[in-house]
Amino acid sequence: MRRSSLRGLVLAIAWGIAAGPAGAQSSPPDAVPSFSDERLWSEEGAPASGELPPDLEPNAPIVESGQPLSLDEAVALSLRNNLDLEIQRFAPLIAEADRDGAWGAYDPVLNADARYDVQKTPNTFLTAFNPIQVNRDRVEGGGVGIDQKIPLIGADVKLRFDSTSTVTRSRFINRDPLYNSSFFVSSTIPLARGLIWNQPWTQVKISNLEFGRSIDDFQGSVMNTVRGTVEAYWTLVAAAEQVRVAQKSLETARALLEQTRTQYEVGVVSRVEVVESEAGVAEREFQVIQQAAAYRNAQDVLIDAVLGAELAATTTLQLSPTEDPEAYEMRSVDVERAVEQAFTSRPELRAADQQIEQSEVNLKFARNQRLPRFDAELRYGYIGVAGRRNQALPPPTPPALPRPENSVYGNSVDDFFHGNGNENFTAKGVFSIPIPNTAARKQVARGEFELRRAEATRLRLEKTIIIEVRKAARELLASAQGIEAAERARLSAEEQLRAERVKLEHGESTPFEVLDREKSLVEAESKKIDALRAYRSAEIGLERAQGTILDFFRVEIDDVREPTS
Repeated sequence: MRRSSLRGLVLAIAWGIAAGPAGAQSSPPDAVPSFSDERLWSEEGAPASGELPPDLEPNAPIVESGQPLSLDEAVALSLRNNLDLEIQRFAPLIAEADRDGAWGAYDPVLNADARYDVQKTPNTFLTAFNPIQVNRDRVEGGGVGIDQKIPLIGADVKLRFDSTSTVTRSRFINRDPLYNSSFFVSSTIPLARGLIWNQPWTQVKISNLEFGRSIDDFQGSVMNTVRGTVEAYWTLVAAAEQVRVAQKSLETARALLEQTRTQYEVGVVSRVEVVESEAGVAEREFQVIQQAAAYRNAQDVLIDAVLGAELAATTTLQLSPTEDPEAYEMRSVDVERAVEQAFTSRPELRAADQQIEQSEVNLKFARNQRLPRFDAELRYGYIGVAGRRNQALPPPTPPALPRPENSVYGNSVDDFFHGNGNENFTAKGVFSIPIPNTAARKQVARGEFELRRAEATRLRLEKTIIIEVRKAARELLASAQGIEAAERARLSAEEQLRAERVKLEHGESTPFEVLDREKSLVEAESKKIDALRAYRSAEIGLERAQGTILDFFRVEIDDVREPTS
């Protein structure tokens, strides 16, 4: 009851269809099945505390009719739920954030300040014209500006407006209050060190390359996940077949034991032959136990691959692969074309190319930093002054009328950007260089070494890929030939067992010899199962070596990049 209720719940939650027989039509690849975040068993179906899950009970059936699962569905689920892949999904997101953040160096910076300053100084120049003992100046004001870095060329541009109001006791200042305003545009332009290959621009280039490499690394992880899922799928198929063979062998040995016991009771055979039959049953029981453990381990591996976090200590779900292990097509491989395809499709090579490009960028930056600093500093702006006439001053001779239009704060900026304004212009060159510039020269040497290492790494990777493709092609051919050889051996062992049984019926053989022939048949069937699994593994290994494994399963890398949680 527990197992059937579990199966019904999983079907209802995960697939949205009623439970069907093992051979029922599975969902098409584009209708990707989805397991919800709910538990894989109901509360009433959960095992009691201290009780073994049903699939771990000693006398429970080993291979049951569990959740049907096609290979395409297994791959689709693993790309959604595999935890190893979920970890890898964050690397491109982090690299993308770094790439976008690198442009933050070119964000305009708004700055402002306010000032209130009172200065009292002893008057060291007492005259009849200026008899006060202490000079007192009160300055109020502030400024606002924008700083901006220019991409590529590395120039700094600053716009700044400042304004102050000064109230004084001094008779040497002809306006009280005095309003000062200024507006300046200044720029520092590198002409040698920092031109193009400055730190912010170099970081933009590098972070963009690192983002591209992270995408290629993630694609490699997706390929490895698909390959691991496919191998886990066929390993489970092979494990189920090995259980079937072991159970069939055990049934044969038990039937032979019953027959031998009957013959012993009527005096046809001796007790020794009964003991031999009992030993044969015990040996096959041990084989069933071993194969059952391997099958349950294979179930866990596949469930972990396709369900990720849904695997729990008390999970009793069983997956039933629907693919036929013998429904394969023999493939021939053109190794030269396969290597060319690998050089085009393998993300590892693209990542290596981007590593070379990044080393080249670092080298260009290092060579630029070896140059002397030679900057052009330019500054242009206006200064304006306004205010009322200082009343402490003696009246002018001859008397002059005050200029009321120049007595308020706003008059200090009236002449900005006019021909009669108080223009200011500064042009300055700045030169400096460390002697003997050791750090910069050593950075260039380091950059050259790193570039050569990246180029050697890519060449080594090409040779590794060639070896992988050649090995995969050989393994595919060898496994195909192994299937044919294993089938011939199986047919031969089957015929020998049939003949030995006939001899036993005529009293010309013993149960021991029959069990020995039957053991040979089991070994031959196991070898064929292993050969079929090896062929599937070699087939997916070739697709991975060529870099075409995602095309083989119609997987778009952009569809699996977003995290699922």
